[in-house]
Amino acid sequence: MNKNTFILYSLIAILALNTSCLTIAKDVKSWIEVSNIEEVKGKYHFLSDDGIKIYLPEAFKKYSRVSYEKLLDSLASKKDYELELKRLEYLREMEGNFYIFFDEETRSTYTINTMPYMPIHKGDAQYILGMISMNNKKIAKESDLEITKITAKYSANNGIQIFKAIHKIDNNKKQHTSYNSSYIVSANNKTIYIQLLSGFDVNFDPFLQKIIL
Repeated sequence: MNKNTFILYSLIAILALNTSCLTIAKDVKSWIEVSNIEEVKGKYHFLSDDGIKIYLPEAFKKYSRVSYEKLLDSLASKKDYELELKRLEYLREMEGNFYIFFDEETRSTYTINTMPYMPIHKGDAQYILGMISMNNKKIAKESDLEITKITAKYSANNGIQIFKAIHKIDNNKKQHTSYNSSYIVSANNKTIYIQLLSGFDVNFDPFLQKIIL
């Protein structure tokens, strides 16, 4: 299986598990309300093994696998804890390094996978979106989840290619809603895959625009 195929199938496989298993804070925090890059306030985290700088709101803190699992164990039910571990296992199996950041105030989880460079073409983005749509219909039939596409975009400018997909995930049985924002970014011979799981529909683009690959 080549790199492109592996990444595409990994994206599709983990989508069914991409729901926040944590109780979401009711108060909307300031970073969630950011609408443009001029309003962004946060700090850089240097991923030294990959030479990448990511920019996140101040509330996000980096966690090791062990420390994050310990935190989850204290915040989530046993079933939800096991589901989140399964989701993380899929992400860790992807080629490259894996990092976890968590905002305890809003219970939002940010993960990033670094991987060998893979240029993203418009056809790749269309294929991913089509397979995700098919998978969502299958999930809806087999679970209590209702998945709605909020947005899906592809852009390529100045050597930077970005695929973005945001989905709203309603668990009708639990009366719980979460949002999954996924990004694939390729530039400077590097590719990263980002997921942001939150209880809010977040415009995370201003933070994404400050990433240095």
